Amino acid sequence: MSVSKVKYLTAIFFFLVVTCILQNSSSACTGIQVKAKDGAVVWARSMEFGSYIDSALMVSPHGMKWTSPAPNDAKGLHWTAKYGFVGPDGFNLHVPLEGMNEKGLYVGGFWMKEGETKFPDVKQKDYSRTVAQTHFVVWALTNFSTVDELKAALPKITIAGLKVASINKIIYCHWSVMDSTGKIAAIESINGKVTITDNPVGVFTNSPSFEWHLKNLSQYINLKPENVASTKLGKYKVLSLGEGTGLLGLPGDFTPPSRFVRAAVLANSVLQPENADSAVNVAMNLIAGTNITRGISKGITDNGQPEYDYTQWTTVYDTSRKAVYVRTYEDQNYKVVHFNKLSFAGKKNLTIPLGQAYGSYDDISNQAK
Repeated sequence: MSVSKVKYLTAIFFFLVVTCILQNSSSACTGIQVKAKDGAVVWARSMEFGSYIDSALMVSPHGMKWTSPAPNDAKGLHWTAKYGFVGPDGFNLHVPLEGMNEKGLYVGGFWMKEGETKFPDVKQKDYSRTVAQTHFVVWALTNFSTVDELKAALPKITIAGLKVASINKIIYCHWSVMDSTGKIAAIESINGKVTITDNPVGVFTNSPSFEWHLKNLSQYINLKPENVASTKLGKYKVLSLGEGTGLLGLPGDFTPPSRFVRAAVLANSVLQPENADSAVNVAMNLIAGTNITRGISKGITDNGQPEYDYTQWTTVYDTSRKAVYVRTYEDQNYKVVHFNKLSFAGKKNLTIPLGQAYGSYDDISNQAK
């Protein structure tokens, strides 16, 4: 087979992969890590979905007893929380979709397409150590303080993929985990095998697999923040038209591969912030570039109705000072929850509503002088 034909077939294959990702997509989420010079570590994440998922911030204490469901309406693993956490719930599940615990461990689930991931086939004898994919985040947040601790415990459980009643389908997902030292990894279940892989670029999106996304970066090896002033084509001098010429070709669409490339290039090109305050600010600026406004991404539901993927909320986690910043689609002003102003010694889960109310804006009219 000729080299040109191989290149052609490779291009066709890549096009088909991306096209399959685009079809019937239901969720497009992006996560970005920012590390400051003083050691502060921040994580920003956007949550996109086509239908309203009705999230509230959960405040969950240590000492809570948890039970995961298992297949066939059975009960899975039982445990008692070592750590409390804060994180948004959704889908009427009353468990966090992501969050950060008292020790600064972040865990977040990111949507995967059916066929891109396969959960293990769980046998009845393993129900007592089964954690449903819907409960993986709460299991990890309430039991571990570091990525290494979580990694060591993974072989002791089996992950089941269960249907979520509120959307009448199985949520397929993979997870990003990060601790307060900045160690970050991807957890996936591919072909029924659960793996954990170090994340060398500090960003995360959706399908395909994390390893696929890393390999795909090779197609954008030319991207860099340094501007290209000019070049010569024959005797003709080609001049740049302005700023950003080093990033010509940076993907701008909202497919998971494009968001991964864009996030990886930008997050690893920005000036490193000095401290936690500036790291939070950088994270907020970076994640804003991934937000989706309703109408831009249109899909079709199973019953033939139009569905518009949009950024329902954005979170920023300060792992060093233990604070969670959150804003919603309707209210673009960030609110903050400080762990040191909460009690994690309670006996029940509390919630902080997010809602869909439009935000207010500070009036600075009287500052004109």
